[in-house]
Amino acid sequence: MEFYRELGTAQLDQAEAILRRWWCEAMLDTDPEAEQISRAAMDGTLPVVTMEDILARRERQGQPLE
Repeated sequence: MEFYRELGTAQLDQAEAILRRWWCEAMLDTDPEAEQISRAAMDGTLPVVTMEDILARRERQGQPLE
């Protein structure tokens, strides 16, 4: 119900951010490693990559860059 309340009372320019946050929370809740990911994020040890790294890896694998 909190999702509907937040979305229903949000300004139009905030709706996308609210949807993204709730979607990320929902996906994290379904991840079997969610607790480890959350702990690493809070500890500042979650591995990160740049967009350039992601695009280069996709290009090497022959995947679309869009």
